[in-house]
Amino acid sequence: MASELKACTAASYRRKNTVIITFVTLLSCFALVMIIYNLIKGNYLFSIAWLIATVLAGTYVFIRINTVYATYIMTDRRSLYMKNWSNDFLPYDYDNKVKILSEFIPAKTKLIEIPLDEINAVLIGTKNFIKRNAEQGTEFASNVKALETSKDYYRKRTVSSMDIFYVETYDRECYYMPIVQFDTKNLTKIVQIIQRVNPDLIFKSSNKAYRKLMVKK
Repeated sequence: MASELKACTAASYRRKNTVIITFVTLLSCFALVMIIYNLIKGNYLFSIAWLIATVLAGTYVFIRINTVYATYIMTDRRSLYMKNWSNDFLPYDYDNKVKILSEFIPAKTKLIEIPLDEINAVLIGTKNFIKRNAEQGTEFASNVKALETSKDYYRKRTVSSMDIFYVETYDRECYYMPIVQFDTKNLTKIVQIIQRVNPDLIFKSSNKAYRKLMVKK
């Protein structure tokens, strides 16, 4: 529909990652050829080494695609649509029961629809900013706690620094997703559309880029 507006990762970020993904994919193909070549030559140890390289490269490609292209925020001026990873925060299955596989499995995605006239507040900022400014008692704080207390330093650092788009409804339901490297202008336009439907919308952000654009609406 012509009236749809979509915010996703910025075009420059996508172009950069398309080059990286293409390069790693070609390396995966080369590694696959080397597996076959070494099997024919009887060099089984080299075949195993190239197999490991192929698996690692393939995993990187799938998770990178999931990171860059899978999520978005969109509105048709009646509802807000948020497509996010099913675990809410990271593009890989970090809570997989088999811990050794958790970082090698791309997370599934989910799509949520929220009528614009039900939205009471929009917050954009880090997890700590959301926790300070969101309505008390929502599920956000409890859901993010598993990552805050994780022994994995990379996960803790990632979730601590990422910007998050948080929506709260009049019924005190909350929906949220990371917006790392998202197109700032399109996301701001979406918030402005929500604000036209709900003039009393509460909007807060710890990110100066969003605050400046909202002032210029």
